[in-house]
Parts: sequence; structure tokens; C-alpha cells
Amino acid sequence: GDHRDLHVRSRRQRQMCIRDSGFNVKHSVGNINTQEPRILLQRHQNTGSSVASVFICLGVVTLSIAIGFAFHGLWLVLPYAVLECSALCVAYFWLKKQNDDYEMIFLRGDDIVFESCFSGAMKRSVFNRYWLNVSLEQATANRLKIQVGSHGNRIEVGRLIPSSRKRELLAQIKSMAQG
Repeated sequence: GDHRDLHVRSRRQRQMCIRDSGFNVKHSVGNINTQEPRILLQRHQNTGSSVASVFICLGVVTLSIAIGFAFHGLWLVLPYAVLECSALCVAYFWLKKQNDDYEMIFLRGDDIVFESCFSGAMKRSVFNRYWLNVSLEQATANRLKIQVGSHGNRIEVGRLIPSSRKRELLAQIKSMAQG
């Protein structure tokens, strides 16, 4: 009930987001359900027909070459070509499944809501914005992590954007929490 309604509502919100050449960091006034600001992080939509056609072309070329070898008596190439085409299918559907990944941060009264969907698994964390602790951590030499939380509960946000844009996101989250 609620989970499906929430997913449909979130999908409508994501569809309203204007896409640019990479990731979306959108701070807008006027959420569909509330009049509160929100931040929407989303992958660039990359599994359109052009990506599908590339995968299909790779499969056709692979099978064509394998069939050519089979006509010359080297039929043992065919199982490996089928295995390669199967790997291409798995890779395509894995990319397609991640195409709808998003993170949304919005206010609801005195709470700040962090909602995310990765590979179809949706997660929602709600924190009181007055108790919210936001920090930027150096995970590795070239990877930054934004951690938010309060009262011992912490989550990572901003996984869909590159480290070069995490400081900008950190400032937006802090601004949103301060009201």
C-alpha cells in the first residue's frame, strides 16, 4: 500500500526533474506534496535506445564472427560466443536496473527526510533538522563521503554525485537544515 504509493509518487517527482548532461542537483521550491525545498540527486539516464543498440550490435558482431568460424569447422567457438552474449545481456539489464536510482532530500515540518532508491530497494530516513549532524569525510584519497544523522543513527548521502560536487551538496543540506 504505502510503499507502492510512495514509489509511484517518487517516480512522478523524478520525472519532473530537468535532466542535464550528468547528475542532477536540484534545489527547488515547490515539491509536489509540500511547499518545502528539496534536493534531488539522480543518475544521468543512460539506458535509452542508443545503449540498447550498442549492446545488440556487439552481440550480433560476436555471433557473426562465431558463425563464420563454425562454417570453417571451428564450431567450438559458438558456446563461447553465446556465453559472451549472455554476459552482455546481464550487463545491460544491470545498467537498466540502476537507471532509476535516486536520492531525494526534503523537509517535512521540523524533519528532514532522506529518501533513496538503489537497484529498486527504497530506503527512507527521517531526522529532526535541529539535531541533524552533517559531516564530510575523506573515505579514500579521491573519494569524499557525506554522513548525516543524529542520536547515533548515521547514513551516507550523495552517493550518486562525484566527489567534486559533494561540498556543494553539503552546503545545500546545511542550509536546508538551518531553515
